[in-house]
Amino acid sequence: MTFAGAIKVCLTKFADFRGVATRREYWYFVLFTVLVSLVLSTVDGLIFPPVTTAQDAFLASLEANPESLDAALLNAALMESWNATPISNLVGFILGIPLLAALVRRMRDAGFSAWWMLLSWVPLLTFIFSLLPTKTAEQGNTRIRTGN
Repeated sequence: MTFAGAIKVCLTKFADFRGVATRREYWYFVLFTVLVSLVLSTVDGLIFPPVTTAQDAFLASLEANPESLDAALLNAALMESWNATPISNLVGFILGIPLLAALVRRMRDAGFSAWWMLLSWVPLLTFIFSLLPTKTAEQGNTRIRTGN
C-alpha cells in the first residue's frame, strides 16, 4: 500500500469501524495527520498571531497565589489558545473520526479489542484523582482522628 493509497482508504472508510487495517495503512494515515497538523499550525501562526494576555495574567495569578486557582482566568487562557488555532482545530475535528476508525480497525487486525483504547484515559483519570485530596476541607465537615 502506498502513502496516497492509505490516505484514500482511511478517508473513504472514515466512519467504518468494522474490518481491519494493515500496519502501513494505519501508520501512513498517522503520518499524514501529523504532517497536516504541522503545516496547519504554521499557517495558523502566520494568519492568527498568538495573543497571550490571558495566559500571562493566569500565570501571574498562579505565581502570586499558588493556593488559589482563578477559574475565570483559566477559562480565558484556554479560550485564548483555542481561538489562536481555528484552522488546525477544524481540520483536527475532521481528521479525528477517520483516525479513530483506522485505530479501531488496526487494533482488531493486531488481535485486540477496540475497548483496549480506553486505557488511554488512565493518565487523565490518574491526574484527576490525584487532585481530589488537594481540595480544602469545608468547615464542620472535618473529622480529626485521634490515635489511641
